[in-house]
Amino acid sequence: MRRVLSIIGLSVILLLVFTTIGCSRATRIGDILADPSQYEGKDLTIRGTVGETGWLTLVEKGAYQLGDSSGTIWVITSQPPPQKEQSISTKGKVQSAFSIAGQSYGTVLVETQRD
Repeated sequence: MRRVLSIIGLSVILLLVFTTIGCSRATRIGDILADPSQYEGKDLTIRGTVGETGWLTLVEKGAYQLGDSSGTIWVITSQPPPQKEQSISTKGKVQSAFSIAGQSYGTVLVETQRD
């Protein structure tokens, strides 16, 4: 009986460890905006609430603002933008200067995966 409890306990601990390791740690948006060169071209995860959104049919690209308690950044996407005020997590690469169809967005995250 004691051995069974030990195996169950060890299994629970291993599950918690692997779950924690598997979760991506989100980068604060304010940190990205404060020093974009530190994050330029790097893959990272950000989390926040969706603000303004837009879609350009001609270039099949969209953009949406994502904000957390530290700041707001534009996210460039190839899929339809999420709904306004939705809380999401997204992964991508930081680009310090980005424009679509003549519209400049400054520092952005070019989305590669949305959770």
